[in-house]
Amino acid sequence: FFKMGWYSSKYAKNVAVIGIIIYILDYFGIFKHYHELDFQRHFDYPSGRPSDYDYTLIKNASEVCEVSPRLAIIVKSALQNINRRNVIRRTWGYDRRFSDVQIRRVFLLGVSDDPKTDYIVREESSKFKDIVQIDFVDTYFNNTIKTLMGMQWALKYCNSEYFFFVDDDYYVSTKNLLKFANNPSFYPKSRQNIAAQEHEDSDLFAGFVLQTPPHRHKFSKWYIPLSEYPFDLWPPYITAGAFVLNRNALLKLFTAAINIKKFRFDDIFLGIAALKANLTLTHCEMFYFNKPKYEGPSSYQNIVASHGFQNSKELEQIWNECRSAGYA
Repeated sequence: FFKMGWYSSKYAKNVAVIGIIIYILDYFGIFKHYHELDFQRHFDYPSGRPSDYDYTLIKNASEVCEVSPRLAIIVKSALQNINRRNVIRRTWGYDRRFSDVQIRRVFLLGVSDDPKTDYIVREESSKFKDIVQIDFVDTYFNNTIKTLMGMQWALKYCNSEYFFFVDDDYYVSTKNLLKFANNPSFYPKSRQNIAAQEHEDSDLFAGFVLQTPPHRHKFSKWYIPLSEYPFDLWPPYITAGAFVLNRNALLKLFTAAINIKKFRFDDIFLGIAALKANLTLTHCEMFYFNKPKYEGPSSYQNIVASHGFQNSKELEQIWNECRSAGYA
């Protein structure tokens, strides 16, 4: 009897250990990878309706592009980041930066239910007249809405040659950005095959290009269940923090995007739309997703844009040093 009890206890412990292991493997998404579909053979994505993106412009800033610029800088900003916006206005977003090139800047914002924030944004808009505000709740997973509505605004109200969409935690050399837009082949491209193609003369959709597998581990901020996306790879996509398009590519991308089902990650969503629109993605190594070490202005000589500048004082200091050296 005691011997049987010992075996029973050992069996229960083994079952518990196996159960814990299975739970951990499932939590880390190991089993889900076995059920993924091959992207190259099976990729498809459902259609959507343009009415799904029926949002209203609260603040328009339409006078910003009364004179057609060569470059429109469209900054995706969070409501509370007024200090970042002010630093951008003084640095790389300063729209009188060059006497011979017309540049214009706007900030894209959603809304919140905080009356104090609403008041601050209202005062900011009245002072600078560069706020484009849309009536969606401004959260991380609504960045797809923010980006699409920014594109819609750009096509309707700004007859620019180039459009640069960028987050408010980036360093940007507007000088290098214009140089790249004029001649993308001047800058080094990725050694990866997925995006090292020349863009067609009529289209430019460029930035830092990736093709990665979806996150299946449940603790990830970017976790995606198989029911939402069953394939083993994302389509090639440009990191949404910074990308540049010419007007023709923007029109194609927007037209494709409003006719597919909404997706929570804006960079993946635009990658799917680019695939639908048959747009080639142009990769540039000088769009940095990970912030390069700053070792004086010469270390940033060729950078177009870099993520990782949450510290506005650091951004302003580095940008001013690079501008003085002729690199910004």
